[in-house]
Formats: sequence, structure tokens, C-alpha cells
Amino acid sequence: MYITRLNVALHKGLQGRNLLILMLGIGLVGINYLPLPPGLTINGLRVLVVLLLAVTLWVTEIIHPAVTAMVIIVVLPLMQVITFEKSLAGFADTSMALLVAIYILTGAMVKSGLDRRLAFLLLSLSQGKIKENLLMIALTVIAFTFLVPTSAGRAALMVPICRGMASSMGLKPGSNIGKAMFLIVSFTSLIFSSSLLTGSLSMIYAMSLFQRVGGYSWNYLHWMAMMLPGSLITTFLVWLLLLKVFPPEVHQISKGRQYIREQLVQLGTMTTEEKKVGLLFFGMLILWITSYWHHLPVALVAVLAATLTFFPGFNLQSWKEAMLEVDWGTVILFGGSLSLASALKETGAMDWLATLAFGNIRTNSVMLLGLTIMVICIIIRLGFNSVLGASTVILPMVMATATNLKLNPIWLGMIGVVGSELCMFLPTQSPTLLATYGAGFYTTRDTLRAGSLTTFLLMAVTLIMAYFYWPLLGINPR
Repeated sequence: MYITRLNVALHKGLQGRNLLILMLGIGLVGINYLPLPPGLTINGLRVLVVLLLAVTLWVTEIIHPAVTAMVIIVVLPLMQVITFEKSLAGFADTSMALLVAIYILTGAMVKSGLDRRLAFLLLSLSQGKIKENLLMIALTVIAFTFLVPTSAGRAALMVPICRGMASSMGLKPGSNIGKAMFLIVSFTSLIFSSSLLTGSLSMIYAMSLFQRVGGYSWNYLHWMAMMLPGSLITTFLVWLLLLKVFPPEVHQISKGRQYIREQLVQLGTMTTEEKKVGLLFFGMLILWITSYWHHLPVALVAVLAATLTFFPGFNLQSWKEAMLEVDWGTVILFGGSLSLASALKETGAMDWLATLAFGNIRTNSVMLLGLTIMVICIIIRLGFNSVLGASTVILPMVMATATNLKLNPIWLGMIGVVGSELCMFLPTQSPTLLATYGAGFYTTRDTLRAGSLTTFLLMAVTLIMAYFYWPLLGINPR
């Protein structure tokens, strides 16, 4: 009986998928017979239909997101929106090299075990005190931001560590300590995604978009100087918030401290591989931070460090091992998204869509405009469980809106960057939340309760920093 029901459900699902794909195909063919909206060219209309197709496929996940990106790359030249060479231009972007290099470096770090040693060393500083332990968990996630380029990846590294601590403490699902422990992992990871140029894949996409569409080049230090302080302030406030929303049942548990000590003993002394990985990451970060003086591109430095992992003297991994660590689906998704953004700009569809979405905004207050943009980002983000997919839709519109309103597109675009990360209401909104939700220590209701307050804090801190602090670094509203 169960197998029969399953087959019927699968058959219905396939029928629904086929019907939707057929309808989208008819839409692509029939677009040439539609009347043009005022102010939009035929190519602009075509690229908007491709955007609608991409968003529908990304949200419904009828096919893999990477396959959707391949559809974009093929359909744009077939509809004569842009040439095939331009459709592939996204793959020639320097951010693609940065993306692959970071995957290779992260694989080398995880293989060496340096990530676990760093985590347990930081957590050992809490001395078994619950409040300090939660803060050290947040600081460990922050440290991972410099090493791991995805928020979900950082959360995934922390989950087994937090599980072990919870087990040693005797924590049960539903305990306030457990709730706060796992939620602060996800929230900190999401908050810090925008703090570094390499904090998440969507930041790498944003950097490339600012260059390709806005003509503005970021360096690692400038981005970090602008975004890191706000992330630190927000994380500190979220730490206090979680202690208030989920007050710890006890204030000190010695068994947690004992578990961390046992893990450090098992790890033993620092291995040669860990030292080599640490040296590579340290050198790479120094070169990134000092890029203002030597002008070496962020991507070039990352590719150099990734290349050294294979060289004699380092020999940290084989080429086959490294290729297993690269998420090629994300690489294809990345390239397709950049091509779509370029087509939106080239055809004028980006400006038309921004006018349609935000054209009725009538305010002279940049703070109110920033708030409006973030609220709209939250609404759009409800339909995506991929930050990169959401950024593909949000950021081009926000930058075009800024241009139409005679504002600095980089200033408003950075608000959109943070807005695209506002996905803390439900576990299903983000793989970062799903990673910790799967541990079973908090419920959907807990996420909604704490996530709503965290979102409010992040919005408030971001807008205050954008208005008062960012201009000090040369990023003004106008």
C-alpha cells in the first residue's frame, strides 16, 4: 500500500513538473506576440521572461539550481538577447577563480583537522561557564568566517562539536541552553556572511556585480572595515538577546569543559599539515588585508594559496581530493547568475524592473528608503532557500533603484547585500538554519521567536552604520 501511494505521488509530482515546464516553454515561445510594456524593449521583455523562468525554477526546485543556470546560459543567446560569448562571460569573471580556490583551500583545512583544533581551543576559554560558552561559540563561528566561505559550511562544522558538548552536559532537546547554543551558531554564521568579501558565496557574487554593473572595485580591507564592526555589534546584541529569550537553567556545567579538554587531548600536538595550512591561510589573509598597498587582486592571492597546497613542501592534498571538495553546481550557478545580471543591465530591463518595483517610493529620507529596501528584501527572501538565488534577483534591482533615485548604488546595494541575508524566520529558509535545526534542540517556533528579534537588531544596526559610519569610509548615500 505504501509503495503504491508513493508511486502515485511521484507520478503526480512528475506530471506537475512536466506541466510547469511545458507552460514555461510556451511562455518563452509566445513572448514575441505579447504587446511591449511602455519603456521596455523586446530584448528587455525577453530577459525578464528568462528571469521569471529562472526564479520559478529556483523557488520550486523542479530541476537542480545549476541546471537552471545552464538553461539561462543557453536561452539568452537562443532568444537573441545577447551573444553566446556574452552569455558565457560570467565564467571568465575573476570571482569564479576565487570561488574555486576557496573551495580547494577549505578542503585542505578540513582534511588537516585545523578547524576542529581551532574550535576546541577557543571554546576552552569559557571555563565551563554557560554565558561565556555561548559567547565563545559565536567567536568560533566568527573565526571560521575567515576560513570557510559559506554560512552553511560554518554551521555544519560547528554542529558535531556542539552535539558533543550538549551530550556531555546531559542537555535534552528543548533545554534553553541547547536552544541558545545551536541558534547562536546559525545566527552568527548568517550575520557574518556579509562581514567579509569572502564571507559567503553571495558576497563574492555581490563584489563581481558591483564591478560589472556599478563599475566599483572593492578590496578586502575596505569591505572588512565597513562591514565587520556592524556584524560584531549585532552578534554581541544577539548573544545578550538569546540569554534573555532562553535563560540558561544553570550557569556552569563542568562536564562541558571536561569534554573540550578530552577532545584537545585526542587531537594531540599540532601536526605538520595543520601548521602548513595555518601558514597558508595566515599568508593569504595578510595579502588580502594589505591589498590596498600591493594591489594584488583577491582572486589572484587565493589561487596562489590554493596552488601551493599541491606543491612539494606543502603537499596537503591530491588534485583528485581537491576536486571532490569543489561544488561545481554552485560554480555553474554562479556563472549563470552573472550572465543574467549582465543581460538585465545591457537590455535596460534592470532599470525598468526597478522602477516597477520601487518607483512608487516617495521619500527624501535615505534611512526610510533603506528600511523599505530591507523589508522588501525580507519578503522576497521568503521565497528562496538560496542566498545566491535571492541575491541574483535583489541586488540588480536595488542598484538600479539607487541610480533612478540619484543615490549611490554602492551604498544602497550594500544595504541590499545585508537584506539578502535576512532569512532567520523559519529553518527551511536557509541551509544554515537547517544544519542546526536537524540537531533537534529547538523548534520552528523558537526560530520564529528569536529570528524575528535578531532580524530587527540586524536591520537597526545596519541602517545606523550605513547612515553614520559608512560615509566615514567614503561610501555616502548620495
